[in-house]
Amino acid sequence: MARRPLARTRGPRGRGQYLAGLAAGIALGSTLRRPSQRPMPHMRIFQRTLATTRGVVAATILSARIQAHYDTLLATRPRFAHPALRWHLTYQILPGLALYQAIKEDAAQRGSTQAAALAETGATLERLDMLGPLLRQARWLPNLPALIRLTFSPMMKLYPAAGWDIRIEEQSPQRIAFKVSRCFYLDVLTAYGAPELTAHYCQLDDVAYRELPSSVQWERTTTLGRGGPYCDFCWRVVGTAQAPAVSSSAPAGLRSQPAG
Repeated sequence: MARRPLARTRGPRGRGQYLAGLAAGIALGSTLRRPSQRPMPHMRIFQRTLATTRGVVAATILSARIQAHYDTLLATRPRFAHPALRWHLTYQILPGLALYQAIKEDAAQRGSTQAAALAETGATLERLDMLGPLLRQARWLPNLPALIRLTFSPMMKLYPAAGWDIRIEEQSPQRIAFKVSRCFYLDVLTAYGAPELTAHYCQLDDVAYRELPSSVQWERTTTLGRGGPYCDFCWRVVGTAQAPAVSSSAPAGLRSQPAG
């Protein structure tokens, strides 16, 4: 029977103090630091994506506004001790927040709605899927489920107790499952007044794991960012991956060789 480690918990009072302290740190930082000129992570991806719907000129102008928002956010960011939290904040959360702030500001100027701005932000954020292409390349490996199990523990180090409360439910050859009852992304975006953006980061999981082979099934019922009581993660082995068919027009070296 799989071991079930005790969940890391935080009471309602402690959670409220945590969020209040985080928000206070953000406000204090804004009065002490000047914006930097560090290029925003993922800016090229964002600009190319926006250009497909807005055109090159409008996307370039908007990208400058996104960079300005990021400069301010970066200069006033809270300084977390854990390096993993600093990475998530600087390279994932703040770029998405700067994107949302700039698009929302532009929507207000054009008389559009916040809902439309959030939808455009979410569609643009989906282009940040970096795991999906890796899974697409690895999906035909015969031992992919074993590889997922092997990399699970090292990957969990990127989600430390300082930012997440996680309960491992199962870690067996047939199934890996855990639940998250506190999420760093939701806490930070709530402190910045944009909790609604969290659901689009949740969506990145669904976008990436749809690239898994047929032998591994990704399952999720709810997330904190979507208003649920927790985020559930589950990968279940359901069969054997089928090798892709090779076209008869493919080079001879790529075709299946007859037995014997």
